[in-house]
Amino acid sequence: MKLKSQHISTLVVSLADFVRMADRKIIANALSQLKLELDFDSTAISQLQIVLFSFQDAVNKVLRNHNIKPHWMFALDNIIRKAVQTAITILVPELRPHFSLASESDPAEHEDVDDDMEPERTSTHHSRTPTVALDEAVVTSGVSTLSSTVSHESHNAQRSVSMELGRMKLETNRLMEQLLEKEREYQAILQQVLEEREQEIRLLRLRSDPPTDVPTSSGDPEEERSLPAVRHEDSEVSSWLRLYGADQDSIDRILNEEYTLNDILHEVTRDDLKSLSLRGGILCKLWKAITDYRQQPT
Repeated sequence: MKLKSQHISTLVVSLADFVRMADRKIIANALSQLKLELDFDSTAISQLQIVLFSFQDAVNKVLRNHNIKPHWMFALDNIIRKAVQTAITILVPELRPHFSLASESDPAEHEDVDDDMEPERTSTHHSRTPTVALDEAVVTSGVSTLSSTVSHESHNAQRSVSMELGRMKLETNRLMEQLLEKEREYQAILQQVLEEREQEIRLLRLRSDPPTDVPTSSGDPEEERSLPAVRHEDSEVSSWLRLYGADQDSIDRILNEEYTLNDILHEVTRDDLKSLSLRGGILCKLWKAITDYRQQPT
């Protein structure tokens, strides 16, 4: 989430309220609200720190456009600096020790500024100008160093987050590849199961269909008793062969060998089929059907 102008306005209003009432709760509540609105995004919070470090210089530039006496400028600068330091130590508690020296040497912590000060106190302020100027130099240097430190730490944090996000993306891609591979394996297994079930259904239908060839009687009782069984077996073999693409010539060659369907499915070898001089395409189809059947679990 990016820092927006309304977020900066909320922060500036809280600083202005702190200048008037000097109550830390004002800034603490405002920063808590901003963190919630920014969803505790580290980048946006770092931008808040940059706004705070820039606030004092921005206000001073505006104040210089007005006819304000130097000693009032020092007093206002101390007040604004105190507000900024308070906000920074609330936003980043780890930085509080860096401001201890500035807080101890800041005269604004020990005296109140009154807009109706008596004229004779002006000379006192002028006499203290070197001390205040020295404090200003110390604090300005401290804030500058602190700003550099915070900026460096923020950059390191952002780089660490970016590296972690990159690692997570690589891990996610790896898991997706594994998932796709498992999905392909599952599809292959499912396809194999479906083909096996379809073959079983075809065989069941083949076994349940009545013979289509009607035998003719030759008058011989022995032949009449044996012929139906042979013709039934021939019909079963013929139907199975046609199911897997055999033409009539190939069927006749196989029937001439008096193979039963059980022989074909369990005993016949590829060399046996080759010896029948079947066409290559039909031989491949029949042998594939035989091997598929034999590979099925019993």
